[in-house]
Amino acid sequence: MCGIVGVIGNPLPTRKAIERMRDAMSHRGPDDAGLWVGPGVSLGHRRLSVIDPGPSGHQPMVSADGRFVLAYNGELYNDDELCRRLSSPPDSRCDTATLLAWLAEGRDRADLRGMYAFALVDTHDRTLTLARDPLGVKPLFWTRLGGRVAFASEIQALFQHPDLSPLPDPLGVSMYLSSVRTVMGSQTLFAGVHAIEPGQSLIFQLDDTDRPPRAERVDPQQMDHEPDFEELRWIVNDSITAHLRTDVELCAMLSGGLDSTIIVQAAHESLSSLRTYCAGIHADEGDPAHAMAVAEQLGIQHYTSLLDEQTFCSLWLDGIARTGSPLATPNETAIRLIARSLRNDGNTVTLSGEGADELFAGYEGPLKAARGGTQPTGGRHELEANAWIPSDIKPTLLVGDFGREASDASPLVALFESAFERAVEQCGEDGLAAHLCFQRLVNLPMLLHRLDAATMLESVEGRTPFADMRMAAAAASIPVSRLFDEGGSSPAQRTKLALREAFRGQVPTSVMNRTKASFPLPFERWMQSVARFVRRSDAGASIVQPALVAAIAEAPERHWHLAWPVFNIVLWAERWWGNGLDNALDRFGHASAASTRGTAASSRFV
Repeated sequence: MCGIVGVIGNPLPTRKAIERMRDAMSHRGPDDAGLWVGPGVSLGHRRLSVIDPGPSGHQPMVSADGRFVLAYNGELYNDDELCRRLSSPPDSRCDTATLLAWLAEGRDRADLRGMYAFALVDTHDRTLTLARDPLGVKPLFWTRLGGRVAFASEIQALFQHPDLSPLPDPLGVSMYLSSVRTVMGSQTLFAGVHAIEPGQSLIFQLDDTDRPPRAERVDPQQMDHEPDFEELRWIVNDSITAHLRTDVELCAMLSGGLDSTIIVQAAHESLSSLRTYCAGIHADEGDPAHAMAVAEQLGIQHYTSLLDEQTFCSLWLDGIARTGSPLATPNETAIRLIARSLRNDGNTVTLSGEGADELFAGYEGPLKAARGGTQPTGGRHELEANAWIPSDIKPTLLVGDFGREASDASPLVALFESAFERAVEQCGEDGLAAHLCFQRLVNLPMLLHRLDAATMLESVEGRTPFADMRMAAAAASIPVSRLFDEGGSSPAQRTKLALREAFRGQVPTSVMNRTKASFPLPFERWMQSVARFVRRSDAGASIVQPALVAAIAEAPERHWHLAWPVFNIVLWAERWWGNGLDNALDRFGHASAASTRGTAASSRFV
């Protein structure tokens, strides 16, 4: 797991400038740093050493003939299989060398099984390819600088370039207030900054950077048959086993729910020393209690990190300060606390359950709402039915260009409609199938981005066995009627039916019947501690009406649907265009791992 950065076009930044951009992501790669500069292109890399951690994995990596240069963030899970198919397999065990050889031979990116974002320079054809894995596990962003192009794994690293200044994008702000998504498709919160979309590759000409890049895409494919329950169980276990490949310590996040229990149980069969981690507000109730019960039954050493109001606020504000983006959901703080705890215990890699709900129909509410008519209700329905702040409220909430953008809902609706059209293209006209596909295309990348941001701030690699290409192919081959039954008498009889049947008798009945929960926190009450800083924000007042901010800040617990996105936008504005975030961090204590190591969480184990 790593961080990549680069600039193409002349004049190139100085070596010091590109190193500053690169080292703004040192948390993504504390183990090594590299830089490669060629005519019209510079690449930087920070490395978190996981596979073959010695010097043979140093990046940027140059092909034997000197033609190709690769900066890569991610892991390949079919490394051995790819090596057997290569004409000239590399000597190194490092998957970076495998990927470089695969791309150098012009092989199909659709055959890559793993999570990745990479930059590949072809010094012969004078091109730069930026690419991202089809499920969107790893992030990658780019922007234009006059006649140049800059890219990085994190947006905040781009703004270390001396010629680039952050400006808010009104459409991005409107998007976040509705959906708490900091990225959707290529749209971000920053004007002129674009995300490489999941599965997308953009090919730039090094000697003509003004030319629009050529775009290509790799999407998950269906299997050629519908898997039965036994085959589905084999596919799930195979993915979990593939995700265990590492040369460093690996552990797992465990909430005690179905998805994490399936992962932990299978991983424990291969790794008897596996340790598990959870977070919550009380050790003897909620997720911590359920997780502890599963760990005890499996005989696993388990740790619980307890999150209180002070730590929640500290991690919230520190996350915005260090990533330069608002948080997506409140429990991102719990994920980060877990990542800190497991990293402090010597682990570098953790397994996590993201992907099961989006692939196997785990969200009952949205699917029941989508049933609403005989025709697919489309992207507008997805926008309005799941909005934190309804579209008709936003114009009165925002000022200036932000209010005008929100007054015309059509650009935001178009974002959601475009995503829904892609869902229909991939999954067909059936309403429920299209809406489930929409969740994979839109909701899953948001959750994966949340996991990446939270874990990488603690220099931890988060792996997601359910968010896997072969898993996605299997799930897409199962009819929705085998995944979701609106008429079931309980959530366990309505959602993720195929997954439940595949593992019935394999996991405890109490887990099989448990209502879905994911590190729930009383954030509605805890937001009150941040309210006074938000109320005084001059930078926030340039985006959100001060009087309405003050009204929300008076009772954030009552208006939590408004308070969470509004507070995040205000704090984000303070991060870039004010100084109030520093004052707030001084109040709650900076949450960097160095300053709080060993004190942020109380833990216990079995």
